[in-house]
Amino acid sequence: MSDNERAILERQTEARAGNPGAAVPPPAAAPPKSAVSPGVIAAIGGVVAAGVVAGTLLLGGAEKTGTVERPALSLVKASEIDKASGTVAPEEKDKVVEEAKACRAPLASMRLSRTTAKGGGVVRIRAGNYLSPAFTVADGPIVVAVPFPGPYEAGKGEIVIEGAAKDVFVQLSPGLTVDTTEAVKRIPVIWDTSKPCGA
Repeated sequence: MSDNERAILERQTEARAGNPGAAVPPPAAAPPKSAVSPGVIAAIGGVVAAGVVAGTLLLGGAEKTGTVERPALSLVKASEIDKASGTVAPEEKDKVVEEAKACRAPLASMRLSRTTAKGGGVVRIRAGNYLSPAFTVADGPIVVAVPFPGPYEAGKGEIVIEGAAKDVFVQLSPGLTVDTTEAVKRIPVIWDTSKPCGA
């Protein structure tokens, strides 16, 4: 029994002893339970928000479909790795092909073509630490394989088109036309991480 409850009981007993007919005073209302402080609510909200952000980063932003601002890279199918490896930088080829076949670091695929009769030129593609050989974009389209520009499980990164080219169409999803005659073209990209082996 708390001190407060004991004091109420003593007052009630004294009232009965001194005046048996008198009304017994009602018990005092219990003190209100303390509400959760705003600081605790803010802390819990912060933890929840941090969890959502972390989950989004771990899942690659949960983006599945490319947009104009962040087009999507396509995955080289497992059955096409050997064929696609012909466009990989010779000094990187063995390592890149081995990683792709072991499903540790799949390859991305894109097609380069010119959009006008006077378009074309020479381009290289930088994806993370990887730099492709120089490709001459002229009459026909060129299908190029590169490593993904970041950890595959991240689902996003950036590719950079370098060189001296104009009116070159880079087939991503959706595709875009680039001009590198005055500067490099940086392209933030995403990819679907649900099929790491190119199934």
